[in-house]
Amino acid sequence: MMENEEIERLRRIVADLAALPRPEARRVYGREGAPRSVAVLPGAFDPPTLAHLALARAAGDRGFDTVLLSISTRTIDKEAAGGLDAAERLYLLGAITAADDRRGVLVQNRGLYAEQAGAVRAALPSAADVAFVVGMDKVSQIFDTRYYENAAAALAALFTQARLLVAARGDLDRGALRTLLERGPARGYAERVSWLELDPRWRTVSATRVRERLARGELPREWLPLQVANYLGAHAARFTAPGR
Repeated sequence: MMENEEIERLRRIVADLAALPRPEARRVYGREGAPRSVAVLPGAFDPPTLAHLALARAAGDRGFDTVLLSISTRTIDKEAAGGLDAAERLYLLGAITAADDRRGVLVQNRGLYAEQAGAVRAALPSAADVAFVVGMDKVSQIFDTRYYENAAAALAALFTQARLLVAARGDLDRGALRTLLERGPARGYAERVSWLELDPRWRTVSATRVRERLARGELPREWLPLQVANYLGAHAARFTAPGR
């Protein structure tokens, strides 16, 4: 019952934020305080995986006061949800970050990173240093001018307020980042983009692959935090494809 009540509380927060006309971010889990440096790991987390935790750990090793895993009520170029709504994902993020008082969970209502940066700074005004932790697949999207009405203004707003920590994703490695930063709009912001080392075994673990296995009736515990695996196992019928 307590689990259901907590998820309903989070659903109300998500609905309230989604209805706001202005960018806003709220911390729903984690220690209150006035951090001077914050790493924000945005994602759909559908579901949260051990790769997500590895990214959070790698960012924490860079000395940030706080590492926040962040879900948006709006997404850019994301496929349909795989069964967990935003409140359930926030709940699971709270469960897997509870043991580390330097970690927390954020929910915000914008998809573009330039707007997210402003919302994060408003929510955490003490933070002199804000960094978004992203994979190589996402950093290419950030610099893709097709996603903006005014790309120059949006990128300037983003990098005035935040910087990027970029980790390998699949075959996209540090060399791919170096190439990206040598051309186009990315070139002007190269000094605001840094590489984040990540254990190679997590490069190919993704929530998409987890959902594919769930649809086949499999529970890939080797890719999932215990709390997430247990939750998915308890709700397995929601994820299994018909006929399985």
